[in-house]
Amino acid sequence: MASMMEVDAPSGEATPKSDTGASGGSQQEKTLKVHPLAIIGISDHHTRVITGGSALPATAPVMGLLFGYQDGLTVSIVDAEEMEYSFSEDGKCGEGEFGGGSEDQQAQHKSGIRTKIDLHRKVFPMHEVIGWYRVSNDPEGGPTEEDLRMNNGKMREYNESPLFVLMNAGSQEPISEKKSGKEGSSKGDEAREKLERDEQLPLSVYETLVTVNPSEDEAQPRAVFVNLEFELETFEPERIAVEKVFKTQPSMVAATASSVAASKASRSDTEIRKADGKGEKSDEPGTAPKAAIIPPSGLDMHLQSIQSSIQAMNTRVAILIDFLKKTQSGEIPTSHKLLRQIDSLVRQLPFVMSSSNSRLSRELDNEYDDMLMLSYLASVAKAAKAVQGYTEKFRLVHETNARDVMRRGF
Repeated sequence: MASMMEVDAPSGEATPKSDTGASGGSQQEKTLKVHPLAIIGISDHHTRVITGGSALPATAPVMGLLFGYQDGLTVSIVDAEEMEYSFSEDGKCGEGEFGGGSEDQQAQHKSGIRTKIDLHRKVFPMHEVIGWYRVSNDPEGGPTEEDLRMNNGKMREYNESPLFVLMNAGSQEPISEKKSGKEGSSKGDEAREKLERDEQLPLSVYETLVTVNPSEDEAQPRAVFVNLEFELETFEPERIAVEKVFKTQPSMVAATASSVAASKASRSDTEIRKADGKGEKSDEPGTAPKAAIIPPSGLDMHLQSIQSSIQAMNTRVAILIDFLKKTQSGEIPTSHKLLRQIDSLVRQLPFVMSSSNSRLSRELDNEYDDMLMLSYLASVAKAAKAVQGYTEKFRLVHETNARDVMRRGF
């Protein structure tokens, strides 16, 4: 893959900045809206490739087309469709340059992309190709020179000004263990950092901008990527579909593929640590007993959801406690507006954590007793019904036997 390139931030003069990016002077003109369905499509494509659920090899570049619509300066990215990267000499996809291979393979590659676009537009006539996406395994990676050439070359056949979406699928770095002078402040900083990391999507949207560097002797126009801000938008049917996807229980095949991918990742990390001389000695691969692969049940998924919710709540509580401690010690100026909001939140606690003598606690106990009584009565009724059924069957059997004896006697 090509080396990293510089990325500009939108500014009024539109001049190139340093390699690390620059702060813009004016706001961007476009309003960009990304729908969750497009994000799920991108992540699903990447998951299928790395777990072996796709015809592409695991090392193939993960990329595809973005579909949506544009209304003036408002651009909406609604859906994502995967596409093959290239053809190798043996006709398989995923190697070489984009659209590479022989002339017939290049024509087949372009025809396949056109077919996907036509099929998508038959179902959604209002959609058009907005741009393309690529998934990077480098958590701190950015667009490369190859991405810029592709955006200004091949992708302009489908859109005059395509957008480029880069998703960073690499593992995030753990929370820094830097500790300040006070333990409470350290916990608050860690909680704040964790909250910012969890709420940030590993997604970046770029567009190309032609700039001129006036510092050069012969100023030549050149294209650079400009990072765009975006917002999430969803429709009611889309929200229902996304919730259905999240609540779907993984099958045995998906659980097996995920387990295999996780084992490969852990094995590669172990090999890297051994190469660095930091790993410990371990047995040869394949000697450890393999545990049975069991897909998570509905209860497991429900407990995981509750656990993540409790962790998010603990993170936010730690931030509030850190804010109150810093306000009390004078490290930060007093914000009466925030203090009133925290006081309003704390005043709700008696309704949640009430004492044994409160009215709410007594009502809760009464409802709990009524529920236990109903459950007990239901159990008694069920047992009585079972006894009555057994008695009826016993009576029918003995009456039949008595009749047979009487007939034989006559």
